Amino acid sequence: MPYSLSGTGVHAIAGGTGWLEIHVTTLPPVPGVGRANPANYYEVGLLRLGDGTGFWPAQPLDAEHQVVGCPTGTTQLGYALFSGTVIEVTEVAGQNPFSGPAGSAGATGATGATGATGPAGATGPAGATGATGPAGATGATGATGATGATGPAGAGVTAQIAQLGADVVVTLVNTYYDGPSLSLSAGTYFVIGVVSLDGISNNVTIVAKLWNGTTVSASAQALVYGGALGRSRTSLTVMGTVTVPSGTETWKVSVAGDGVLGLIKAAVQHDSPGNSASTLVALKIA
Repeated sequence: MPYSLSGTGVHAIAGGTGWLEIHVTTLPPVPGVGRANPANYYEVGLLRLGDGTGFWPAQPLDAEHQVVGCPTGTTQLGYALFSGTVIEVTEVAGQNPFSGPAGSAGATGATGATGATGPAGATGPAGATGATGPAGATGATGATGATGATGPAGAGVTAQIAQLGADVVVTLVNTYYDGPSLSLSAGTYFVIGVVSLDGISNNVTIVAKLWNGTTVSASAQALVYGGALGRSRTSLTVMGTVTVPSGTETWKVSVAGDGVLGLIKAAVQHDSPGNSASTLVALKIA
C-alpha cells in the first residue's frame, strides 16, 4: 500500500521488497532542472537504503517517477526531502530489477591445512535403563506371628415386647383399630408384629399395618372365608425396620377390614397360654 513521506527520517521496509516506486507529489518551489528526458531534477531529495546494520550510499531523487532497486536484505529507507518536497512510496515484492545474473562458480581453492584437534566433547546423556531381570526364587516362609489381642465385644441387641392385655372390639367397616404398641426412644429397630383376629362375617378382607400414626413401615392383607360357620379367624404378621430420629415415638399394629371383624384377640380361642395372641417385638439394632 503506498505511503507518503516528507522532511527527513527513516521508514521500515517489508522483507522481500525488490524495488521501490517513487512518485514526487510535491516539488520544491524552484527545483534545479537538468536536460534529461524526462527532466532530471537537482536538490529535490536524497534516499539511502539500509539493512539494519548500516546504509548504502545515498541516491539523489532526480525524477518525478523513479524506480529504486533494493539490495537483498533491505529493511530501511532513509530520506531527506528538501524545501517541502513530498513523495509517495510503493513497495514491490520480488527480485531487484537491477541485479545481474549469478556469476559462474569460481575454481575450487586449494585444501587448507588441517586444523588443530578440538577439545573433547561433553559427556553424552546416560543410556536408557535396561530391561528388568528375571525374578529371584521365592524366599522361605517366615515364622508365624504372635496371635493378636482379642477385639472388643460387639454391641448388644436390646428387645422391647408389648402384648395386647384385652380384646379390642372392632365395630366399624374399613376403619383402623389399634392392636399392640410400643414407645420407642431414638434409634433404629427391627420390629415384628403379630395380630390374631376373630371375624363375625364370611369373606372378610383384612389389612394390618405397622406404623407410628403417620409413617407406615410394613403392611399385610388376607382374605378370610369362614364357610358354613358364618365367622372367620386368622392372624397376620408385619415386620420392618424403623428409625426414630429423636425423642420418642409410638409404633403400633393397626387392623381394618371390609367386613365386621369382631375382635383383635389378646388370647387365642382354645387351649390359651395367656395374652400372647397379639404381640409386638422391637429389637434395637443401632
